[in-house]
Amino acid sequence: MARSSHTRFLPLFLFLSVISPTTTTAMITVAARGFLLEATPLVVAMQDYYTASNGTFISDLPDLWQNRNVDLDAGAEVHVLHDAPGHADLRIVTTVAEVYYRIVANNASGTIHGPADLKGKRIGVVANTTSEYFAYRYLRDVAGLKDDEYTLVGASGGQGLCYSLPCGNGTLPKMLALGQIDALTAYEPTTELAAMTIGEKNAVMFRNDSLYRELSVMYTTQAKLDDPVTRKEIVRFLKALGKVQETFATEPTKVWDRVASITNRGMSVQLLERIWGLTRWSGGLPADMVDLLAEEDEYIARDKTLKRTAMTRERIASHIDSGPLAEVANKLDEGVNLRGLR
Repeated sequence: MARSSHTRFLPLFLFLSVISPTTTTAMITVAARGFLLEATPLVVAMQDYYTASNGTFISDLPDLWQNRNVDLDAGAEVHVLHDAPGHADLRIVTTVAEVYYRIVANNASGTIHGPADLKGKRIGVVANTTSEYFAYRYLRDVAGLKDDEYTLVGASGGQGLCYSLPCGNGTLPKMLALGQIDALTAYEPTTELAAMTIGEKNAVMFRNDSLYRELSVMYTTQAKLDDPVTRKEIVRFLKALGKVQETFATEPTKVWDRVASITNRGMSVQLLERIWGLTRWSGGLPADMVDLLAEEDEYIARDKTLKRTAMTRERIASHIDSGPLAEVANKLDEGVNLRGLR
């Protein structure tokens, strides 16, 4: 599998300082990529279910071990798989969202009709992320292609993504329209906007939800969970998040305006409506989480620059802690000050 233009994705993070409504001293700090759709429930949880006065966006927020003030990180499972080998104390405590990918191909030539027709094609991806991994899995397991039968063209998330039309130069949709790549898969709404950019008559969508989905997870450290005050606040935040996830799943029209505003990239409510069904706001810890992480880690460990082997299933399972969610279920009376969605 040839690769080109791989640039490490250095994200912007959303920095949320969440203060418990029952105390002036206890607080929790949550980091997430604020411009991504799956991070938006965290903001709504903060604004509607907690008192928070000092949330702010910062760039290149240090991870949990570089910045001990951060209590919870939220991001795709790929980040966990990169961090876990060097940090045995990492603990996944819940899932924020399950996100499904699609591949869109430009069939202006009339030669792309099925997955096997992606042979020899240039596939645009967001480098070193779940976008790249989905492309690999789909091309291997569905299209039946070997690594050397296609080329992954990597873009950084900051440059390759698009949130509204027209998509600018350097974005994956623009590259698809210009013929610089033949197909792409990326975080939504980039894939949807790519299809809109090249036009319905030229766009061919490929999708397989049973193959793989990104798990946007929240994770912390064992030290944070061992601290009684911090653990209590983590449990309180997870309960607040669960309430928001329920609304996102069952009454999405209530939050679309806010979600568009939170991402702050010009995404319209109409576009959100088109892509909303590609994300499940289910929460919890999926039964197949170890299976998914173990297979993905096999792919990550192929990168010789990491100089490591894939983690065992037992090691991966050790990074998943269901305790905080159990406390959410068992201590509903402690709850949070639910003020309702605005």
